[in-house]
Amino acid sequence: MADGSRAGHALRPNRRCADTSTRRWIPAVGIACTLALGGCTTSVPGAPVSADRDSQAEETDAPPTMSQTGPPTAPLPFTPAIQGRTNERNDGSSFEPCTAYSAQELRDLNIEPASLQDAAKSNSPNFRGCHWTSIKAGPADRTYLDYSQVVGKRISLDAYKREQNFRAWQPDRVVMGRRLAVAPMKYDCTAAFISESAVVTTGAIALYPSPGLTRECDAAVAFATLAISKAP
Repeated sequence: MADGSRAGHALRPNRRCADTSTRRWIPAVGIACTLALGGCTTSVPGAPVSADRDSQAEETDAPPTMSQTGPPTAPLPFTPAIQGRTNERNDGSSFEPCTAYSAQELRDLNIEPASLQDAAKSNSPNFRGCHWTSIKAGPADRTYLDYSQVVGKRISLDAYKREQNFRAWQPDRVVMGRRLAVAPMKYDCTAAFISESAVVTTGAIALYPSPGLTRECDAAVAFATLAISKAP
């Protein structure tokens, strides 16, 4: 999977643009298909806020007191197959999704810890993070979700939403004092927030989406909420 010019992540359906045997999607940094925008009627945590006043809204992008930005220090649970996994295009936050959670925290969200895979597939990627799948009810379960959580480039949340203007962004939420932007598409839902100076995007995609993408948006927001509780 080649990285493109945009950093951050937004899920893209794989039916014609990716290997559906693994059901991994193409992040916004490597867009290959454009599909129609969908609606999302899910109720998610956090109070909606207006993003019209940029100066006021930006204050809740990240916590008031931020640590010195730097690369992650915890060892990864795998050996990267690429060079330059962390680089100047994705080092705007010290948050590392692949090492942020305990196995039990993932199971509490119905995510299978053992399904973890590196999200980056090319040298010096524009984003870094991991993919997971939900815990399957059985071998024939086709209702499971694929998850992605990645750290992208240094950008404000409003600027990221403008770059991703093909998405139907809902009114922002505030979760633990931080803005959370949510947007569904045809097969997936994405939730994005700012950690230090970088965008962190979380997505959930289904082979058979729920009506209104309710299940997918609930799942993406729940995982993003856990990330907000961990990310500086």
